[in-house]
Amino acid sequence: MTITGILFLIIATVCAAMFSVAFKIFHRKGIDSHQAIFFNYLTAFILGALFSLHGEVVVNPLKASWLVPVIILGFIFMAGMVLLSDSTRRVGVAISTVCSRASMVIPIIVSYLMIEGSDKPKWLLICLVLVAMTLTIWTGKPEAGHKYTLLDIMAPITVFLMFGASNSFLKVLQHRVTAADTAAGLSEQVINSELSLVTASVFFVAMILCSYSFFLKDENGRRTSVSFKNVIGGAALGAINYFCTYTLMLAMKTIDSSLLFPFHNIGIVAIGAIVGWLAFQEKLRPHQVLGIVLAAVSIALLCL
Repeated sequence: MTITGILFLIIATVCAAMFSVAFKIFHRKGIDSHQAIFFNYLTAFILGALFSLHGEVVVNPLKASWLVPVIILGFIFMAGMVLLSDSTRRVGVAISTVCSRASMVIPIIVSYLMIEGSDKPKWLLICLVLVAMTLTIWTGKPEAGHKYTLLDIMAPITVFLMFGASNSFLKVLQHRVTAADTAAGLSEQVINSELSLVTASVFFVAMILCSYSFFLKDENGRRTSVSFKNVIGGAALGAINYFCTYTLMLAMKTIDSSLLFPFHNIGIVAIGAIVGWLAFQEKLRPHQVLGIVLAAVSIALLCL
């Protein structure tokens, strides 16, 4: 673990926490989130391509060894967003968010089993993180009289699995690209450039997959024209998305998964709650304050 790696992890966590803030602003300003999501992927792709340039072509994506994994990861990114939206509609924001963030246990296990030299997971501290996360997110306002169907039950489970799969794929892909380039004697700059190109390619695949369902139709399934505010909103979201993913991959180079994913996920939840309280006057219940305190304690213990 290096100071630079910690800095990258903090940037990735803050950017990820801004996702929920961005969608709150979209709702208030009347920005169509489906169009914004398309322009988000377009912007992230352009930024990734630009940051991959350093005077020479690093690798041809169409001939790269990571082409197939990137296509799969782009699909998982896209599917994860769709499933999270569906789960939120079925069982609410709290349960869906808890499941998406609790999925951190999957990449931690995958890294430990598949990547040589990974630290043994600190299960007790990870459980503390999950408790802190649940307390922070939970609103304490269940819908009265609502009966869950089988699809309602399966929705947050699929979110858990899909988000876990995306982070696992991202970690394994980062490790293989970094290991191969290091073995070939390439410089740190070239390695980072290729990771940026990998990030750009993932977003390009996700953009292609969502181009019809999100770009040509609005949230109600009707065809709609492009508006300037949707483009600007999507571009801002895309910048957040790119720097979140790219800096997370850079942090993965020096920080073990057993620390990185708990820190990243609990940080997202805690920052989101605090920003909601300060910027949007969202009330924090006592158990949410307790969750934020537990989050700080668990992060401190993980860093020891």
